[in-house]
Amino acid sequence: MNIVIFGANGQIGQQFINIALQHGNKVKAFLRREGSLNLKHENLEVIVGSLTEEKVVTEVIRGQDVVVSTLGPNLNGGRKVKELPIRDAHEMILKVMEAQGVERFITLATPAAKSNADKKQIATVIPSLMPKLFFPPGYQEMKGIEHLVTTSKADWTVVRIINPNVKTDGNGYTISFGDTKAKMGVSRKNAAKCMYDAIGQNEWIGKMPIVFNK
Repeated sequence: MNIVIFGANGQIGQQFINIALQHGNKVKAFLRREGSLNLKHENLEVIVGSLTEEKVVTEVIRGQDVVVSTLGPNLNGGRKVKELPIRDAHEMILKVMEAQGVERFITLATPAAKSNADKKQIATVIPSLMPKLFFPPGYQEMKGIEHLVTTSKADWTVVRIINPNVKTDGNGYTISFGDTKAKMGVSRKNAAKCMYDAIGQNEWIGKMPIVFNK
């Protein structure tokens, strides 16, 4: 399988790459900064470019089976919403995917991106309320991703995470689609594993699983 990943140099992105390579896939890792990824493998190709350049994004996505994004908002940007680079990156990726006929898209968000299946519980309310009050740019990034993905023609899955700072992988992960109780904590490895597993879970298409440690 040919997979391209955006946000490859992040901690979840690197975990995803390792998992994908271990399963024998060919991976293209898209970076915005030269030298920001130290991984090397015969089935790993690293591309450096800008997510605003349609020609570059097209060259990366063309011929791929799956597009993955682990892009996340800058949490140090203050309260004022000046720009939404992660939302804009999703717009570009989805536009190019449609033009190139690439359908499967796995992306990362928080429960600030709402699913129609969500029921009120701590895991679906707090991760939306807190950034809305204290980090409006991050909240708007998530709402932008929600709108773009759910109105796209892609076969999408949004893997939602809460507090991806858990140090242990525990007994693996489990998920909720927002309609059953979810816990607020997941390791980065388990988040990446869930994103990789989502590729083959056709029943997750058009859904937003919340992933958490067992």
